[in-house]
Amino acid sequence: MQIIKSSEDIKSLKNNKIIGAENLALNNSEIRFGGEGNILFCEKGVKLVNSQLKFFGNNCVIYLCENKHDYILDVSVYNSSSFFMGKNNYINGVLHAVLSERKNIVIGSGNLFSFGIWIRTADPHLVYSADTKKRINPSKSVYIGDHVWIGQGALVLKGTKLHSGCILGGGAVCAGKEVPSNTSWGGNPAKQLSSGIFWDYPCVHGWKEEDTESHQTFKSDSYIYKEDSKTVAFDITDKSLDGAKSADEKLEILSKTAQNTDKNRFSLDFTDTKKKGFFKR
Repeated sequence: MQIIKSSEDIKSLKNNKIIGAENLALNNSEIRFGGEGNILFCEKGVKLVNSQLKFFGNNCVIYLCENKHDYILDVSVYNSSSFFMGKNNYINGVLHAVLSERKNIVIGSGNLFSFGIWIRTADPHLVYSADTKKRINPSKSVYIGDHVWIGQGALVLKGTKLHSGCILGGGAVCAGKEVPSNTSWGGNPAKQLSSGIFWDYPCVHGWKEEDTESHQTFKSDSYIYKEDSKTVAFDITDKSLDGAKSADEKLEILSKTAQNTDKNRFSLDFTDTKKKGFFKR
């Protein structure tokens, strides 16, 4: 196990890579490499605070984009899994993620994560059919788009796809659901609560009456998402990552995700919930 707590530790790293180490700031944080052929990629402005990044196995990738906020992460990646986090995500408390059985977690940009959130790609123990003796709980990747708000204590479990502009409420348990853009979901199991909505970043805790009054209307369509020709289905990215033979190949695929800055790249029209075959992706 190689443990990185400072820039001096990075110099002694063997059989694994930190690309963009000059962009990385560690504040009460550490990176653990338990295998080989793993890559941590950092764009400029990556500051890890009270964080742990743990590579358990080989050929894994953690890709952290530029962020004006602190990264506060507890991420465990196992063999051949990939974790990607886009630009300027706000994390209010530690965001926990466990990537098992060669699956991936891809998160877009401008998201808001509250306290106590866990994201997992596996159950992780095995469940079989009593009739056929075949396994019935395969692990699956998790995808989160842009401008998604996830509330306190939510569990985002295997196979979940949260498209840009949606809300997942506090305490929600979302497993294997495809959540369209501009909808809000909550409960256990998570169900759609409303559609045709969007959210904005200001926090109302300390507002005076005039603050409340001045925010009764939002005049921009900045946070309304629609599928278009540049929308990329999450399954396409997942298939590409699954087919990659090395961490370097995975890194190349994730770099293309980072370079795609189209507003609607991760959109799914909420009207699709009314159509047969909603879980088409």
